[in-house]
Amino acid sequence: MSLNESTLSSLFAPGPPPKRKRMSHLESLIDNSQQQVSVIKDTRVVPSQAVRLNSGMIKVQVGPAMDSEDLQSTRETFYVHESAICDASPYFANAMKPEWSNLRPDPRTIELPEDDPAAFELYMSFLYAKQLPILSVPSEAATTAAANSSWEPESDGYHTLAYAYVLGDRLLDIKFKNAIVDAYVLYARGTQPAKRYYPSTEEIRILYEGTREEAPIRQLLVDIWTARGKSDWLEADADLPREFLAQVTKGLLKSREKATGIGAAEGLSRPWKLSHEQYHEK
Repeated sequence: MSLNESTLSSLFAPGPPPKRKRMSHLESLIDNSQQQVSVIKDTRVVPSQAVRLNSGMIKVQVGPAMDSEDLQSTRETFYVHESAICDASPYFANAMKPEWSNLRPDPRTIELPEDDPAAFELYMSFLYAKQLPILSVPSEAATTAAANSSWEPESDGYHTLAYAYVLGDRLLDIKFKNAIVDAYVLYARGTQPAKRYYPSTEEIRILYEGTREEAPIRQLLVDIWTARGKSDWLEADADLPREFLAQVTKGLLKSREKATGIGAAEGLSRPWKLSHEQYHEK
């Protein structure tokens, strides 16, 4: 059966476009609610949580006045808002009290001869911006070779992290110490954009020599060696703190007691993957 001319003309004849069905206000709300909501980084805080800048500056001299090896000064000078650093650090809050500041030649200068300048610079960044600038920018060649490749922190960034935790312990800044712990946990988890990294034996020495026995970060170091440690780690550098080795041995024995079945030892739990807050100081 063929279509006649009148039928064809009626099919293809121009006409008004079909009308869109108007949605009611309720239908519009329901349709919008089904869409994915954009994510907004909430920067709102109560005034007491903001960094106070309504004060004068104090001078902080960090590092020894003279290096014992090359007889050169490694001291660096920083300037920081008194209100900002005293709010974050009970150490500075006490040091700036008149009964203590008046004992110094310059009441508005504080010396930290035993601390690392790079660690204090990291502390300043966290104090003002709540950031830890420890990742290095990947090279152009590496980016071209693998767009999704990860990169590591600056060559001395690892040691700086250890010295920074020791600094935070001296300054009694719990938030800063917990931020350093979180950075170590992110490295241990292999979270992008950095590669998986476990603290070196040098960092273990720094952290054990510079912290109290009950410092939570010590448990993180022990957990990493208990769950992921290799014999060549110890063969490469066996000069480790006695307390650390004793804790690792104890942890390994406990893990062996829990391990059952073939290959159970290979699947030892990695507690830092489950929770990072267990290594925080309260």
